[in-house]
Amino acid sequence: MKGKLSLFTSTFLLFVTACQVAKDHDRLAQLAFDDQKDRKENSSKTSVNDYSRTEEVYKILSQEELKTSTDFYNAALILQHGGKSEDFKQANLLAKKAVELNPTNADAKALVAMSLDRYLESNFKPQWYGTQFIELGEKKYLHPIDTTIITEQERKELGVQSLSQILDYLNKQHQKNESDISAYFVTDSLYRVFYPEVKAEIVGTFEQLLEKIKYPEEALKNNITGKVLVQYTIDPDGFVKDAVVVDGIGYGCDEEALRVINLARFKNYMNQDIERRSRVPFEIKSEVHKN
Repeated sequence: MKGKLSLFTSTFLLFVTACQVAKDHDRLAQLAFDDQKDRKENSSKTSVNDYSRTEEVYKILSQEELKTSTDFYNAALILQHGGKSEDFKQANLLAKKAVELNPTNADAKALVAMSLDRYLESNFKPQWYGTQFIELGEKKYLHPIDTTIITEQERKELGVQSLSQILDYLNKQHQKNESDISAYFVTDSLYRVFYPEVKAEIVGTFEQLLEKIKYPEEALKNNITGKVLVQYTIDPDGFVKDAVVVDGIGYGCDEEALRVINLARFKNYMNQDIERRSRVPFEIKSEVHKN
């Protein structure tokens, strides 16, 4: 009898353990809530908050194991609003995991498409699903799409609009009757019409350019931090020339700042030389010491 009771108890405990539902990560849920709140209220601090939320999510990912579909989705949502190409890539991987854990998670499915599009767009490639728009004036335009890669069935499975639905939406907004969706692709000339004050725009983001910095060994050894002010010229083709250090900090940082600035490419809307100055920051981070 005692043996049967023990067996029953063990079986019952295993059953209870198996039936326990993993609890969503409270902090990730709060971060996701704050993310959406900023956007609904059009907060002036959204960009600053996005950066701090992104940093916190990476910290959570490095220290804890996410358990639920909602956890993976919330983490993906935050990284989708990061500022780097790698953020969007990670968002895509996390969203896919959220769908894997819960195939009925419609928000995660849509985020799979949106994060991939944003990742492609950040790498200057056409998006696949057509989820990334840009607002010029009071109307929306599309970042270019490669319409040959994704089937309508694949769009449907992720719950995103078909190409015909996107075209209908844009036709109604623009009060036109275009038959080709490429008519609504944003171009440099179109962008220039709405933002004539922008003389030159970096290809990608300045943050992506700064990711190419290789911290000088001499600066690391001497714990040197600061910003190097570089003056340079953007030629009509968008290349950097005549870069010089105006205010340096030495220890190899001045030379590295020049190297990185010379890697930059711009869209020059003036078709003539444009003078510009930029500060290149050198900050010693913990991960730098591991290299």
